[in-house]
Amino acid sequence: MVMLTGYAMFWSCWIETRFPNIEASTRKVLEKLGIPYRDMEGTSCCPEPFYTGLLDRELWLTMAARNLSIAEGMGLPVLTMCNGCYETLFEANEHLKENPEAKERVNKELSKIGRRFQGTIEVKHLIEALYEHGLDRIRQAVVKPLTGVKIAVHPGCHLYRSKKPEDWYVKAQMFKELVAVTGAELVDYKLERLCCGFPQRSFDEELSLKETLNLKLSSIVEAGADVVAVACPTCYLQFEVGQADLKSKLGAEYNLPVIYIAELIALAFGYKPGEIGLDIHRIPLTKILEKVGVTG
Repeated sequence: MVMLTGYAMFWSCWIETRFPNIEASTRKVLEKLGIPYRDMEGTSCCPEPFYTGLLDRELWLTMAARNLSIAEGMGLPVLTMCNGCYETLFEANEHLKENPEAKERVNKELSKIGRRFQGTIEVKHLIEALYEHGLDRIRQAVVKPLTGVKIAVHPGCHLYRSKKPEDWYVKAQMFKELVAVTGAELVDYKLERLCCGFPQRSFDEELSLKETLNLKLSSIVEAGADVVAVACPTCYLQFEVGQADLKSKLGAEYNLPVIYIAELIALAFGYKPGEIGLDIHRIPLTKILEKVGVTG
């Protein structure tokens, strides 16, 4: 199969149904940088890596393989904006490539719907795609440097997935360098590797909020950050909705804004808040926008 230029966009359930701001900002950034892409049609849930994988691994692999086969048909590598989707599609892709028996079982199921997993493409996270495009190219497109904005980065658990164990931190470092190229100031804090707490929500809300998110937010605020940057819509949801829950259930109030990496870069590229959905955030980004002299 001839590989074409660009990416097959796997938007994920969360982004397409709940976060138009992430979709809008990602499209703006890719188009500004001249990174070609095509939307994947007919995809399902990735499916998410926790519960589906634990309950029925064969189902998890087969659903992931079906999604991957769509991108294979397009002749393009997959690009995902969600950490959970990245882990599922990346892990399933690598597992099936390396395990002929598993690949045969999956393809037996896929044949019933006229599909086949071939193992001809790669899976990329948006963080990788932007970084590999070139920090200098991104820097040249910055027209509104985020000078004076202090940002804490939350990579998210699944972003640490890698082919080689020694490369576990590579994408987290890419994330930091992408933030830095906007002109913002990176803020180090003690609990960067700690989970946002979203996976625990379904079985232990106290563990999710009090013992995880609360600790994370406390560490970020103590470090002096104006905002927390994320690379995953699920982490984004946990930080925003979780803060409301912490306030109502535990009386803990942080009022810390959350921003997705593409929103951050799009802001530095000069897009107005309304163009990239910053105006629909639950926790307003007023302080950050004032610091960089942006309105509307």
